[in-house]
Amino acid sequence: MFHYSRLCFALLFVLIASCANPGTPAMRDHQARLLSRDLQGLSATVNAQEADKMAVTAIEQSIRISEDYKPARIGWLNNSLVNIGLKKRGLCYHWRNDLFPPLFKLQSKTLKLWLATSNRGNYFEHNAIVVTAEDLPFEQGLILDPWRRGGRLWWGHFGQDKYPWVLLDHKQTPVVLRPLLMRPLLTPNQKPVQKKPSN
Repeated sequence: MFHYSRLCFALLFVLIASCANPGTPAMRDHQARLLSRDLQGLSATVNAQEADKMAVTAIEQSIRISEDYKPARIGWLNNSLVNIGLKKRGLCYHWRNDLFPPLFKLQSKTLKLWLATSNRGNYFEHNAIVVTAEDLPFEQGLILDPWRRGGRLWWGHFGQDKYPWVLLDHKQTPVVLRPLLMRPLLTPNQKPVQKKPSN
């Protein structure tokens, strides 16, 4: 029994320590070029520079979040570690909520961001971000999922994925994202309107 416990502890340690590999800068640069290509392939209306910025930001921010989370390589295992209190963050909605703001703040005019969910409310619930061309519906976008590979961003079209994605209902917008999604974003040259004090 003692040896069995030691074996289980050692196995758990190995699984926790085997964090996802973020890849080399050259690998990440290659991934960003591929993602930009796929974003531009959504529609002829997509601006190439905006696609490049979106791709680089998505790839690099996913890695930055991974450095904070230090996730296990396997998504479901990392979820278990969070659920039993061995890790503070790393569930799929954590990844989505942390990746969404830097993408949103790019203020893309030809690409649109959506919050996506799958199997909401049951054990297999999953959450991600969908990017579409501004003139296309949600179902014709690319899914961005940083959770799946522990920070090495996975993306693909709806038909390429195993999850039955649906648009997250507006009323279910996460509290941390409501300041972004429920008010206009100011441009760098704009200032908040100051209310005049009443006499």
